[in-house]
Amino acid sequence: MSVASLISSRALVTLLAAGWLANALAATNRDVERGIAAYEAGQHDEALAAYEAAEEALGERPELHYNRGLALLAKGEAEEARKAFEHGTESERPEVRARAEYELGNLEFDAEAWDAAIARYISCLKADPEHEAAKWNLELALLKKKQQEEEQEKDDQEQDDQEKDDQEQDDQEQDEQEKDEQEKDEQEQDEQKDEQEKDEQKDEQKDEQEQKDEQEPKDEQPEQQQQEQPQPQPVDRADLDKTLEQLDDQDPFAVGRPSPVLVPVEKDW
Repeated sequence: MSVASLISSRALVTLLAAGWLANALAATNRDVERGIAAYEAGQHDEALAAYEAAEEALGERPELHYNRGLALLAKGEAEEARKAFEHGTESERPEVRARAEYELGNLEFDAEAWDAAIARYISCLKADPEHEAAKWNLELALLKKKQQEEEQEKDDQEQDDQEKDDQEQDDQEQDEQEKDEQEKDEQEQDEQKDEQEKDEQKDEQKDEQEQKDEQEPKDEQPEQQQQEQPQPQPVDRADLDKTLEQLDDQDPFAVGRPSPVLVPVEKDW
């Protein structure tokens, strides 16, 4: 059912309802007749004023609430119209209940509340099984609900796929980050190991040098001592005596030598 057909059907049903109510109530109250005429002429404020006057005379009637709901809806006051139609569903006349349920269904339809609209159209058809506009709108609401469910299912699937892709992307990035961190840690460990090995090599070289430095003086000192100490040589007795005589001649005051004894001269040379 097209939107244009829906609007036309709603207007037709509204006019029929107004005509039916005019026949049902206008004969007993001129304010109702005046309100219906004002509504059909597009004078909605005048219609509301007439229905209020009728209510003062007739008392609160579900039929008057229904009519007030039509005028309020025409003025764009949807929530106030909803309240009036709710009172209209309390009517003992099935025709009034059906039309009130139908208008409530249309409000739910406009709000795209498909389940609520479907329930109202079904209530309308229970009160008036021949309500053609309610049948059309019920089929349209069912179709809209099915489309919405399919779109919602598609959106949910796309969202699930997107979340899955995002999760896989996050996992991949996390794996790459962990891999990079692991490689960085391994590189740092290798560098630390290289530095440690270098330090150990330096320490070993230093220890070797120190040991070498400590060993060199010990090894050289005996050699120097051996070089400085003269080797004993065999002494010739004649040379020794000669040397001693030379020493005696050079040192007339030699210590430890026996004192000379003076003897008389025997011969005058």
